[in-house]
Amino acid sequence: EIRSEINCAKREQSFVMTRRRWRWRFDRRLRLRKVETIFFLGAGATLFLFWSVVAHLKLVSTGDGGSIQHWFRPTYTESDSLLDVTLDDDNNSTDLSHHVYVVEDPAAGKFSVTDWNKLSNAWDSQSSYVDLLESSETVVTLPSMRAQSRSDERIIFISHNHPKMASTTLRRACWESLRSTCNIVSPKRDPIGYSNANDLAELIEKCQNTHHFCVMGWHFGPNDFQIIRSSSSQHTIFIHLFPFRNFGEWAISAMKQVFVGHSQSGCNEVSQRLEKCDGWLELDFLKYSKRAMSEMLGVMKPQKHQLSSHHVLLYDFSEVNATLANLCRLYQIPMLQYLDLHHKQIRQDGTCPMGILNKFHDCFDEQL
Repeated sequence: EIRSEINCAKREQSFVMTRRRWRWRFDRRLRLRKVETIFFLGAGATLFLFWSVVAHLKLVSTGDGGSIQHWFRPTYTESDSLLDVTLDDDNNSTDLSHHVYVVEDPAAGKFSVTDWNKLSNAWDSQSSYVDLLESSETVVTLPSMRAQSRSDERIIFISHNHPKMASTTLRRACWESLRSTCNIVSPKRDPIGYSNANDLAELIEKCQNTHHFCVMGWHFGPNDFQIIRSSSSQHTIFIHLFPFRNFGEWAISAMKQVFVGHSQSGCNEVSQRLEKCDGWLELDFLKYSKRAMSEMLGVMKPQKHQLSSHHVLLYDFSEVNATLANLCRLYQIPMLQYLDLHHKQIRQDGTCPMGILNKFHDCFDEQL
């Protein structure tokens, strides 16, 4: 009986020890799982915090969060680099596949984007501004860039002036802008740098408080663009503004201006030159804005992380005041003054014979 009681006690003790062993193992596994859960949650939170800080520092240091190309993202990826282009040092680039922004609604700040090849194909002698908008793709409203940009970043508007597209108004406004923002009084009616890239480069470097410059659109060639690119020692965003006017309407207005300035003798001169398909004064195909855009984009290539970037916008010449007013508001820079002073709106009656206009279109419609 004693031996039986001893064996029974041993069995009970063995059962208790086994149960304690399994409970200890279960508690140990539970504690390990808790530790693993806490570890992974902590690691995930730390990693998320790290990348948030890195992204914030990158945003502050580069200003990419406020740049045009990072906000205009309806269908394009970052690799498209829509507006960020730099000038091609080779001067022989033949790839014109660049993106151009078209001002859709200047009052509301709405824009469309299109490929230059597509835009060029849609832009013929009969094209209206609406036709170009139909060939492009609507994008979101431009954000305010200035508040989110780098402290050393500078924004410059370069208006490419072309005859009979508010060029006199813009030229006078840029003349006044240099006087009021940089204390420079140009000795002639053209502002300094209007037709000389070296002078313009010096102004850009000297006049740090000036954001608006005008150039003679048809006069600036590839070499001049190279000079402009290297004109600033700080990070600079150049926004090139090109005007649009229907080719036929532009030719009619240009021919009338030849008559207003030189009467019938001017008509005779341009008629003789058109026999060889050469333009003269305002009625000159070389001075039409599409040709200047083509030449400029021909020496550009998409590229990131350069000291200067170049942005291309096309606008309706009749909306120049509203376009610049909205852009200045979006980028938080001073407005270009005196755009409300229109010139050459009232001209004497009469124009050159319509046969001259027919010669002009016979020479250049196909080339356009």
